[in-house]
Amino acid sequence: MTHFEAMEALGQVTIYDVLEKDQKDQKDQPTFIVGDKVHVAITPESDYEAYTYLEAYCPIVLKKPGEIEEILPKNQYRVNFAGQVQIMRANELTF
Repeated sequence: MTHFEAMEALGQVTIYDVLEKDQKDQKDQPTFIVGDKVHVAITPESDYEAYTYLEAYCPIVLKKPGEIEEILPKNQYRVNFAGQVQIMRANELTF
């Protein structure tokens, strides 16, 4: 038995396992296109810190629907919420 087989038998993962999981998670994300109307999916239960920040500094983002203006790398989007532009991740948005 090789060293790698022994480590695998013990349940140790490699960097390739982590990268494959990350790529699968990104594929599971909803895909938006430019012009889609979206809402923020952040709630106090899902991400209290992000929700508190948006509530304090960008309350319009939580109240108004936004429109995708640009698709950015790493599953991010530039979204216009009634004149206020925010960069949001795909997992923070919903239709």
